[in-house]
Amino acid sequence: MPELSRALTISRSAFLELREELRLVNDGYEFLDEKRILIAAEMLRQRESYREAHRRFDRLCRKAADALRDAAADQGLDGLQVYPSAELVDARLKTVARPYVGQVMLETKLEFGEERATYAAPRSTPEVRECRESFRRILEMSAEIAALSANLRRLTHEYRRTERRVRALENVVLPEIHSDLAAMEEHLDLIDQEEVIRVRTVRKQAI
Repeated sequence: MPELSRALTISRSAFLELREELRLVNDGYEFLDEKRILIAAEMLRQRESYREAHRRFDRLCRKAADALRDAAADQGLDGLQVYPSAELVDARLKTVARPYVGQVMLETKLEFGEERATYAAPRSTPEVRECRESFRRILEMSAEIAALSANLRRLTHEYRRTERRVRALENVVLPEIHSDLAAMEEHLDLIDQEEVIRVRTVRKQAI
C-alpha cells in the first residue's frame, strides 16, 4: 500500500482539498513554464541585438584607431597630447524602460548636447576632428551596448530562477501530490470496503 509523503488526515474532504491544491499547483506550473518560454524568446532577441551592436562597435573601434593614427601623423604625438579635450557638460543618458514579464528592458541613448573645449585649439585639422568624432561615436555606442548587456544579465538571472521553480514543481511537488492522491484514494477505497463489510455483518447479526 502506498504511503503518504506528508502527514495528512485521510478523509473525503482532505482528498478534495488535495485535488484543489493539485489544480492550483498545475496552474502555477503552466504559468511558470510559459514565462520561461517568453523569457527565453526575449533572451534570443536581446542576444542578437547585442551581437549586432557589438559588430558595429568593433567597426567603430577600427575606424577610431585609423583616425587616431592619422591625427598623430598630422599633429605629432606631442601635439596630439596637448590638444584640448572636450567637456561634455550637457551630456545625458536618455533611458526608455519597457516592462516584460516582470522585468524591465532598457534602451539607452547618450545625448551629448553642446560640446565645449577646455581651451582653444592651436591648430584644428580635419584629421583631429575626425579622430574626436570617431571616439565620440564609440562612447555613444557604448551606452547602447551597456543597456543590452544589462538586459541579458537580468533575463539570464530570471530565467535560471524560473527554471529552478519549474523543475521543483515538475520533479518534486507535482509527483508528491499525485502520490498522495493515489495513496489517499486507496485508503478511502479500503475504508469504504470495510464499511460495506461492517454493514453486511451488522445486518446478518440483526437477522
